[in-house]
Amino acid sequence: MMEYYTYWSILDTPSNSTSPTSICLILLILSLITLIAIIKFKESGFEKKLYIVLTTLFLTLSVPAYFYLKFFVKDDTEKRINKILSSTKVGKVEGVIKKFNRRIEYKRQATVTFESFEVDSMKFAYADYLLGKFNRFSETNNGVLQNGINVRITYRKGDYAIQKIEIEK
Repeated sequence: MMEYYTYWSILDTPSNSTSPTSICLILLILSLITLIAIIKFKESGFEKKLYIVLTTLFLTLSVPAYFYLKFFVKDDTEKRINKILSSTKVGKVEGVIKKFNRRIEYKRQATVTFESFEVDSMKFAYADYLLGKFNRFSETNNGVLQNGINVRITYRKGDYAIQKIEIEK
């Protein structure tokens, strides 16, 4: 039995790595700093009053949102995703990476890298589209995945979207 370490998991995506509580806290702190800067540095007048009202409104919304998310909402993202990773909706394949291929397309305003490979006759493909990185594996040019590497891949059945990549230790 081979031993693996988790190289990448769906838990590592931006949609799962930052909690709403920390986002509210950051917005709260930024609002407070902005309010203090407006009061201290902005010259008197209609603009200053408007900025103070708007910043205070933002503060009064972010304070209760932070406390609500911190104390009344349970973040079970990790538990929920681990349940999905062990469900019948996903499959697992173990083996050696073969037929690794990297293709680069030069677009008008961007460069998109496509990579594909096979593990035990299962084909996987992904790309590093700017918006495509949000909730899926798209780490092209990582230098880790290549022909001959022993891996265990958890994938979503149907579209073969990679959910977790484990590499042999």
